[in-house]
Amino acid sequence: MQGILKIKDEDKLFYKTLVMLCIPIIIQNLISTLVNMVDTVMVGSLGEVSVASIGIANQYFFLFNMALSGIIGGAGIFMAQFYGKGDKDSIKKITGLSVIAALILGLLFFMLAVFFPNVIIHFFSHDPLVVKEARSYFLVIGFCYPIMAISYIFSMGSRSVRNPRLGMVCSSISLVINIILNYVFIFGHFGAPALGVKGAAVATVVARIVEFILLISYVYFIKEDYELRFGIKDIKGITKELATTVIKKSTPVFLNDTIWAFGSVLYSVAYATAGTSAIAASQIASTTGNFFIMTAVCIAIGSSIMMGNELGANNIDTAVRYSKKFSVLVTIAGLIFGILLISATPLLLKMFSVSDSLAPDIIKIFKIMGVLMALRTFNTFIVIGVMRSGGDTKYSLFLEMGCMWLVSLPITFFAAYKGVPIYILVALTYTEEVAKFIFGVPRALSKKWARNMKYNIIINKGILKFNIPFKIKNY
Repeated sequence: MQGILKIKDEDKLFYKTLVMLCIPIIIQNLISTLVNMVDTVMVGSLGEVSVASIGIANQYFFLFNMALSGIIGGAGIFMAQFYGKGDKDSIKKITGLSVIAALILGLLFFMLAVFFPNVIIHFFSHDPLVVKEARSYFLVIGFCYPIMAISYIFSMGSRSVRNPRLGMVCSSISLVINIILNYVFIFGHFGAPALGVKGAAVATVVARIVEFILLISYVYFIKEDYELRFGIKDIKGITKELATTVIKKSTPVFLNDTIWAFGSVLYSVAYATAGTSAIAASQIASTTGNFFIMTAVCIAIGSSIMMGNELGANNIDTAVRYSKKFSVLVTIAGLIFGILLISATPLLLKMFSVSDSLAPDIIKIFKIMGVLMALRTFNTFIVIGVMRSGGDTKYSLFLEMGCMWLVSLPITFFAAYKGVPIYILVALTYTEEVAKFIFGVPRALSKKWARNMKYNIIINKGILKFNIPFKIKNY
């Protein structure tokens, strides 16, 4: 391990690039996680019903967010390639196409949240109090989904054109506004009515609108001729061939992210069989766990980009060497954050205003998540960093879907049917990670992922040949 981690002269660039690439991504993703975490923390004092209501909405948002990740994940490949070639016109076309797709998705989620909220809520709970609270939240929060869809494309797309700080800054401002307005509208300060859960939704919508305005202002008014600034002319210039090619290359990533996210939501459905308290406990646990695991996930994202660049340059041996370094780094990160999660449990219980009746289950869940966090972070790296860097997306799709839908989901639902405690249900979901490790490691060691890929793209009735050395999963 010491030999792998030792910083040699030739490895200084490796660590410098890793830091410069990952830090803005880490900060923005932590901020995004904090938005949901802040809502959960600030409504914690209102009781388990309020926490459960927010939890249901967060599960819906998670599905929405991962579907968006699937859209931009494929489009980001082309954005990055065209950026390297200095082809701004094609970047604008890709951005326009992505915004259209994201807006359609945002409108679908908006309509379901606003017009059919009970359909969503009843997947998780039939408790009349939870249904009432969650419904009031959805009727407000639903309006921000189309806005968030557009913001996401500009924020995540900026990473592909080497401007990750844009999303980081805008998300930071949005978070501050969200916290302030939560204080005002949840509890009724400064003359505002105490709206409770609905107040949290109002605060989030306003914060997301501000984030949207900031992003649009930068893209269209502040940064002259920004690469992502598309217009009607660019939309009309999107050829059938270009649209077909982008959709074809984006579909595996979109399916993987969306189906996996839906499976994760189904875990919550299984948890809900244990009652409202179980929903609240799982929400607190999942929100906190995501916060602690985010750094390791961002390292995996950075590894995908760095290893992909080496593969694209036909530096296969270098990419393989990087994979060994990253495997150690993400595992160590997982161990550290797992220990921190367990150690911080007493503080977290106070922060979330956890009741005495709920505390024992949450403590057990935190211990389970902490012990197994290194395994989860390692598997994340195998899928995102290793397999996707070389375009081994079909195997990664089958790996994640198979381990989730054929192993952990059936086991978890069977246990839920038998009425086992919530902490046991959470533990059983990690059978997915065990299976993923068993089938993922041999694939990684086989080096079948270590390859450079070449595609032909038809643009504007001409053929443009370029390398697509990696697939990026944006978060």
